[in-house]
Amino acid sequence: MDFFQAIQLCIDKNLQFAAYRLPHNDAVRLVVQKTTSVESCEINDKLLSRKGFLLAPFTLSKTDCSLFIHADFDYISADYTDFKELELLQPVPLQQTDFSNGVVARKDFMLQVENIKSQICEGRFEKVVLSRIKVIERSYRHRLTEIFQVLTASYSNAFVYLVNAGSQLWMGATPEPLMCSNKTELSTVSLAATRRYSSENLNLHNWSTKERVEQELVTSYIQKALNKFRITSYSKVGPYTKKAGNLVHLRTDFTLDLHVVNGQIGNVLSELHPTSAVCGIPKEEAMSYLLRTEKHNRRYYSGYLGPVNIEERMLLYVNLRCMQILPDRLVLYVGAGITSDSVASDEWDETEIKADTLLSVIHKI
Repeated sequence: MDFFQAIQLCIDKNLQFAAYRLPHNDAVRLVVQKTTSVESCEINDKLLSRKGFLLAPFTLSKTDCSLFIHADFDYISADYTDFKELELLQPVPLQQTDFSNGVVARKDFMLQVENIKSQICEGRFEKVVLSRIKVIERSYRHRLTEIFQVLTASYSNAFVYLVNAGSQLWMGATPEPLMCSNKTELSTVSLAATRRYSSENLNLHNWSTKERVEQELVTSYIQKALNKFRITSYSKVGPYTKKAGNLVHLRTDFTLDLHVVNGQIGNVLSELHPTSAVCGIPKEEAMSYLLRTEKHNRRYYSGYLGPVNIEERMLLYVNLRCMQILPDRLVLYVGAGITSDSVASDEWDETEIKADTLLSVIHKI
C-alpha cells in the first residue's frame, strides 16, 4: 500500500483524519486518530498546546462546533511506512449529513449585492462578504484521493487539505493563512480583492480604488484586533500582489514576537476570526446579516483549519476555495467582498473565477 492508497483507506473506513500539503512544499502529511469519535473543543491556549489537526466553523452553533483530530498516527509521504496500524483499525459507519440546497441564481445574487450596497450607503456596513454555493450532483467519494493529488500538483502556493472530522468531510486549496506560529514568532495576513492571474494584475498600480479599499479594510481590522490586546509592536509588509493558482490577491503580512502575545494566542485567534475578509465590517452586524440573508449554511466554509503542534508549529488557514463532500454530491463554497463601489455583475464573475479553482480540477478527473 502506498501513501495515497493509505489516504483512500482512511476515506473508505471513514476514519478521523487529515491529509495536507503546506504551501511551497512537496511532502504530504497524514494524521489519523485511533478512536472513532471526534472531539468538540473550545479554542484556548490549552487546546493549542496539543498535537493534532483543528477544524473550526464560520460561526459556532449546535450543529457546527470546533473539532480536533488527535495525531495518534503521523505519516509523511517522503518516508517509507507499511501502514499496518491503519489496516487494523475498524471501519466507522457513515453518519447522516443534513443538506439544504441553498443555490442562488445569478439574478438573485446580484439583487443581494445591490441590497448590501444600499445598506452600506445608509451607513450600516462598510463591507459585507457575500457567499454562495455551487452543487455537483454526483458521488466522488471513491475519487477523492485523485482530486487531492491534482490539487496539490496544481496549486503549489496554497494549503491543500482533505479532512474527515465527525460527519464533516471537506477538501480545499486555500491561499490565506489566519494565524501561524513557531517557538519564537506569530504571523497573520490581510488578504482581499481578487483578479485572474496575469502579468498585468501582478502590478499593484493596476488595481482599482475599490480593490485597494477592500484590502485596507481587512488590514485595519487586524490592526484593531491586535490593539485590543495592546499588541502594537509588529512588522507590517504590504500591500503587495500575491499569486494563488489562477488568481491574484492583494496581501499584507503581520509578524510579531511570540512573547508579545503573552499566553493569549487562543484569545487573539478568537478575536481575529472571522476577519473582514470573510465576514464584514462591523463584524457582529455583518455576521447577523449574513446568517439571515444567505440561503445556505456556511458550515466550515470561511472557518479555519490546520495542524497544531506538529513539528512544533501551529499553521491555521482560512477555509476558502473549498468544498464539502457528501455521499451523493459536492458542495462548493465561494464568496465576494461587497463595498460601496461594487458592481453586482463583477462580484458574480469573481465568485465564478474562485469556483474554478476546484471545478477545473474536478473536470480533469
